[in-house]
Amino acid sequence: MDMPEVIPVCYCGNPAKLNTSWSNDNPGRRFFGCKKFSSAFRKPCRFFSLFDPPLTPRLRVVLLGLLKKVKSLEDARKRERRTWILVLIAAVIHG
Repeated sequence: MDMPEVIPVCYCGNPAKLNTSWSNDNPGRRFFGCKKFSSAFRKPCRFFSLFDPPLTPRLRVVLLGLLKKVKSLEDARKRERRTWILVLIAAVIHG
């Protein structure tokens, strides 16, 4: 993984954190943001700076397709797990 030679400083005066975007516009693209960005308790300063270059149109389509497939598989796994839990509960109740 390429690391920057210089880590930017956010508007809070802290070193910015390198994150990965999973939005439809920038799947897999890394960016710098305030280290408070993902905290529910601390308000981030809204610093944002892209690190990776833009994706090619083909790479964007491939990544979005893979993300859709992963989400579909994760959803199927959750449904299967819920089904097994219900079967186990029924077995315990009706013993």
